[in-house]
Amino acid sequence: MRRLLAILLICFFSASSLLATTVIPLSFEQLVNGSQAVVYGRVTDVRSQWTADRRFIESVVSVEILRGMKGPSTVLRAGSANESIAFTIPGGQVGRYLNVIPGAPTFAAGDLAVFFLTAQGPRLPVTTGLTQGIYRVRRDASSGAMMVVPPAVETAGRIVRGDVKRRPVPLDTFEGAVKAVSVRAVGRLKAVPSGVEGRQAQR
Repeated sequence: MRRLLAILLICFFSASSLLATTVIPLSFEQLVNGSQAVVYGRVTDVRSQWTADRRFIESVVSVEILRGMKGPSTVLRAGSANESIAFTIPGGQVGRYLNVIPGAPTFAAGDLAVFFLTAQGPRLPVTTGLTQGIYRVRRDASSGAMMVVPPAVETAGRIVRGDVKRRPVPLDTFEGAVKAVSVRAVGRLKAVPSGVEGRQAQR
């Protein structure tokens, strides 16, 4: 009975905390630009632990990077160097304590996905926009191609035919879309003059 009570209490408080947090729908461009790293990888381990304040349980997901699509040079080179990356997701189980977060993603070893990750200071990264930053990858039964499957969440902006956020697309096509958004973002940054250059141009 005490075990059941402990499980119910931790589920209740975790759900209450989640309700206080609003996840804003992101467009594909916002998702890419808001992520420090975008990687295609395979889950190798999922380990649950208490948060530092011991109020909630989180799970640390370890991923073998098969292909880096955005991020530091170490991430982009990782596909050929057996590199790995870890991030946290809310929820999990430690001993008899189970922390269930409605709508939070779950993983098992062997899962394939494209992960959009955002860093939060010294802590491990988290997925951008919770489930919005996880695109599962499956092999197409007829063609054998690796297909990227969009998450089943509402997205921002109008619906565009062929939008990579709305239908499964080949992995290479998806990677091209991610890199195209990144290139456009870099181009816009270069087009904006710095403070010194801007003042000189006004003289």
